[in-house]
Order: sequence, then structure tokens, then C-alpha cells
Amino acid sequence: MAAKKTKPAPKVKPTQKSPVKVAKKGTPRVPPMHGKVNHPELDDGESEGDETFEIFKSFDRDGSGSIDRGELARLLEALGQPNDDDELSMALDVVDANGSGRISWAEFKAWWLDR
Repeated sequence: MAAKKTKPAPKVKPTQKSPVKVAKKGTPRVPPMHGKVNHPELDDGESEGDETFEIFKSFDRDGSGSIDRGELARLLEALGQPNDDDELSMALDVVDANGSGRISWAEFKAWWLDR
């Protein structure tokens, strides 16, 4: 009895390009928080390799170049600090020297080295 030949399945072309880039097979996926932050304030060349800068980057989860209220909550939690709404507001007021609602690298560095 002869084996029945089957045609390979036709290749389906996607109807629209996916906005998500897929890494090539074998390429390690790196979370965005570990990527280079493209922020003029951080491109002074002095920050790379600095332990304080690495801490800043690890809590700047969205890679925006600053730490927002939610990211500050995670930072305080990691430091074992109270994390209720009042404590978080007071901490943001202390660290966010310019009152922007976000902690810049310069503000974080000044606070971290002074604590």
C-alpha cells in the first residue's frame, strides 16, 4: 500500500503588523527596567556603573527617567518602610524637591546619598 501524499499547509500572511516586537529565537528577553533610559538628565556619562544609579534604574520600572508614586511605593516597601497613603505622600514631598510629582535622578541621588 502506497503512502498518501499530503500537501503542506499554506503559509498565512498576517493582515496587519503586530506592534509588539518579538525577539529572535535564542535572544534573551530583557525587562524594560534594565534597558538604557533615554533621558537627557541621565546621559551625563557619570551615572553608568554607579550603584546608586543602578538602584534608581531598578525602581524606574517604566524607564521614564523618573520615579513616580507607584514606583516610590515599591522602593519604600523594599526598604521596609511604612507604605500607607499618608506615609507615601510625606515621602514623595520629601524626596520630590521641585514638587513635580515624580522623582528625577538628581532628586533621587541627593536623597539616597543623604539618608
